[in-house]
Amino acid sequence: MRQEIETFLRADWGVVHRVGRFSWSGLGPLSMRGVVVLLYVAYLLSWPASGKSDIISASISYGLLGVIALALLVVVLQGLLIRNRVTVTVISPSSGASAREVSRMAIILPPLRLLPLTCLDITLESPLPEFPKAALRVTGHEPHERRLALDLSLPHRGSWSVSGVRCEVRDAAGLCRLSWLQPLSTAIEIAPPVVEETRLPLISSTQRPGDMLTDTLNRQGDPFDIKAYHPSDGMKKIVWKAFAKRGELLSRHPEASMTPEGFVVMFVLARAADDVVCAQALAYSRAVTELKLDIVMGCEGCDGRPPAMSVDGCTTLLVDSVWGAEAHDGETIRSDATALIDFCESQALKVRVRKMIIFCSGARIADPQQAKIILALATWLAGQGIDPIFCLTEPARLVGAQRQTLAQRILPLLRSEGDEPLAAVPAATYQRFLSDCLAKQWEVFV
Repeated sequence: MRQEIETFLRADWGVVHRVGRFSWSGLGPLSMRGVVVLLYVAYLLSWPASGKSDIISASISYGLLGVIALALLVVVLQGLLIRNRVTVTVISPSSGASAREVSRMAIILPPLRLLPLTCLDITLESPLPEFPKAALRVTGHEPHERRLALDLSLPHRGSWSVSGVRCEVRDAAGLCRLSWLQPLSTAIEIAPPVVEETRLPLISSTQRPGDMLTDTLNRQGDPFDIKAYHPSDGMKKIVWKAFAKRGELLSRHPEASMTPEGFVVMFVLARAADDVVCAQALAYSRAVTELKLDIVMGCEGCDGRPPAMSVDGCTTLLVDSVWGAEAHDGETIRSDATALIDFCESQALKVRVRKMIIFCSGARIADPQQAKIILALATWLAGQGIDPIFCLTEPARLVGAQRQTLAQRILPLLRSEGDEPLAAVPAATYQRFLSDCLAKQWEVFV
C-alpha cells in the first residue's frame, strides 16, 4: 500500500523524499519549505494577528501568503507550459570513459524562456542506486538552442542505464516546484582503468601437438646447429673434430628459438569494487596477444555470455558482467568456470586445459567466506587436472588483530570528504590463504 501511494505521489505531486519510514515531499506543488512557511502563516493568523490584534503579525502573514500564492501561480503555469512544449534531448558519450573519470553527457534544450526568479533543474534518473545525483540549472531567456554539458563521475565499470530525465521548475526561494519525468532509454559505458604494463610471466594453459613456431630472425637457442665456417665466426666456433675427419672448416651457431603456440585461459573474479583486477587482466591479455598467443577469458557473473577471445571482447565481457558478479557474490563462480572449460574443450577449439590463470583481489581473499569459496574452486580445478594459478592484486594495507588506539579511531573522523581511506585487509586471513596455496603447490603472483 505504501508503494502505491509513493508511486501516485511521484507521478502527480513530484519527487518523494524519505524521512525515516515515512515518505513525503510536501503538499501538492508546495515544497517542504513552502509548507513550513504556510504553517507559520497559519500560526500568525490564528494567534497573534487575531487573538492579540497584532498589526505587524497580520502584515507579515498576509505578505507571506501573497508571496506563496504568486510563486505557486507562476511556477505551476510555467511548468505546465514547459512540460507540454519542451523536450529534453540527452546524448551519451561516444567513447567509454574509465571508472572515476568524468563522463560528459550532452543536454540539448530548444529555445526556452524562463521568468525572473524561476529556474529549471534537470537531473538524470537511473534504476541503479549508485548512480550519481548531478543536476543542471537553467535560468533566463535564450532564443537559440541550448547545448549544455552534465559531468558525471561513476564509481566503477559497467553499463549504467539512464531511465529518464527529471525536470523541475521552481522559484528562487524554493517554496513551490512542479516536477515531471521524461522517459529515456540510454546507457553510459564505463570501462576498467588502463594499465600499460604487467609483471606477470607468460603462462600457456595448453599446447597443441605440432604447434611449435620457429623464430628464424631471433636465434637465441643453444649452439648446436652447424654451418660452413665464415671468418666472422672466430676460431672458438670451429668444429675441429669435423675438420680432422673431413678436412672441411665448420662452425657452430645457435639453433632457432622455439615459441610455443597455445591458449592462455584466464578466469577473472571481479566484483564492482575490483576494477584494478580487471585492469591487470586486460593488461596481461594485451601482452599475450602481442606475442601471437590466443586468449580465452571468462569471468564470474557472465550469466551465460560466451568467453571472450580478443582484448576488446574481454573489455566488453568485464563491463557487462559487473552487475551479475555483484548480485551473485561468488555463488556462481564454479558454474562460470565450468562453462569456460567446456568452451575450451568444445568442437571449435578442441583444447585440453592444463592451467588456468585466476585474477582476484587481494582484499577479497582476506574475507574468510570469500576465501573459502575461492579455495573450493581451486580444489575442484585441481581435481579436474587443471592447475590453478592465482594472480592477486596487492592489498592496500594489512592490519593485525590488535585493538585500535584512540588516535586510530579519531583519525578517520578528521579526514576530509574527498580523501578515500586505504582498504584495511585482515593480515591473518590473507596469510592463511597464501599458506594454503603453498601447501598445495599452487602458484601465486602478487
